[in-house]
Amino acid sequence: MAKLSFIFNSLSFLIILFCAWKLFSIHTEGEFLKQEITDIKLKISELEVAREEAQKGQVDKLAREKRKNLELGQKADASFDEINDLTRKRDEMRVVIEENQKKVDALSSEIQENKVKLAGIAKAIETSQNELKRITNSVPIMENSIEPIRNQIAEEKRRKKEMENEMLTYGSETEFLNNHFDLTRSFLQKDFYEHPWLERGEKVSVSYSSVDLTSGLLMLPIGKDHGMEAKMRFSVRNKGRIICQIKIKEVAYDHCIALILPLMGNPFELMEIKELDLVHL
Repeated sequence: MAKLSFIFNSLSFLIILFCAWKLFSIHTEGEFLKQEITDIKLKISELEVAREEAQKGQVDKLAREKRKNLELGQKADASFDEINDLTRKRDEMRVVIEENQKKVDALSSEIQENKVKLAGIAKAIETSQNELKRITNSVPIMENSIEPIRNQIAEEKRRKKEMENEMLTYGSETEFLNNHFDLTRSFLQKDFYEHPWLERGEKVSVSYSSVDLTSGLLMLPIGKDHGMEAKMRFSVRNKGRIICQIKIKEVAYDHCIALILPLMGNPFELMEIKELDLVHL
């Protein structure tokens, strides 16, 4: 019994020792864990600070990158504009070069033409020089032939003077013939304009007339003294407008009676006018 109690006490003591050791170990481990937790919290704090600093640095870096990208974009736009400007200038220079090339070609062609013309001019100068030599050589011959021509001119002047003297004697005869011609022409004109007959197409103006539309008769204050004859036919007009046609029925020396032809114009207008133009048909 005492042995069991000893064993039990020993076991209890061992258990207590084990528990004490375990508690000490747990306490020690707890302290260690606390220290670890403290260290971890410290590291976490440091990491937070580092993260914040990293974030801040990242933001600054991002801002710098954005500014850099913006500057690069602006430079790219400027470069693009410069490239476009250079391209435009290149195209303009190309056009100018092409125009200048055309001008150069035209000038080259003109130079060739001028060379040909100069060759022709040189040939013409040579021909002119040869002609000048020929004329120079022929001058003595021409001088020898001038004297007969001078003598001929003097002879012609003498003959001219003789003819002028003869023309002076013809002055009175010419004046007489001119007077005779003027008188003859005057008589012919008077006979032409005062002939007592009417040709076809001639016009006679009448300032007064008497008309009877019922009988279709028209009395005119002109007769044989104006060349009127029976059966003559006239177109009656007023200011160029045709009114009707008439046919001479009876004729006296200073008046006549005409028959108004039917279906020819509008004879009723004769009642409204007093001045007529008669055109012989």
